[in-house]
Amino acid sequence: MPDHCSRLIGFLLLLLVTTGCGGGGSGAAAVSGKITHKGKPLAKANVSFTPVDGASRAAAGLTDESGYYKLGTFSASDGALPGKYRVAVIARGPDRPPKPGETGSGMPGETMPGDALIPMKYFAPDSSGLSFEVKKGSNTANFDLVD
Repeated sequence: MPDHCSRLIGFLLLLLVTTGCGGGGSGAAAVSGKITHKGKPLAKANVSFTPVDGASRAAAGLTDESGYYKLGTFSASDGALPGKYRVAVIARGPDRPPKPGETGSGMPGETMPGDALIPMKYFAPDSSGLSFEVKKGSNTANFDLVD
């Protein structure tokens, strides 16, 4: 293979690796914020943004010990595509052994998901009552879960 063909193939591979699938130029806007429950930071909560139109891609993040999160769509913290979203927040305590009468797989040492730390209505985008419109640029989406 001629040298210039090898260089072209190498360049195309490098371009593919650096942009990834939907990476660079994805159009995602930065989205970060803080989740609190009754005014206190909500640590280790899963935050998800589900597009209202169903045509966009969902975005998700995880809160740190201070309740702060950054959303990611194509990578861990690249943001969300502009548009309107319904928001869900899931926060559970640590995994636990099954309670008496609770059925699982029956495997020894099995654990069950921890108990809900917030009302279950926040676990689903359709019942949470939370929404946000992501715009181009940098967005801050703070939510205080009051009940």
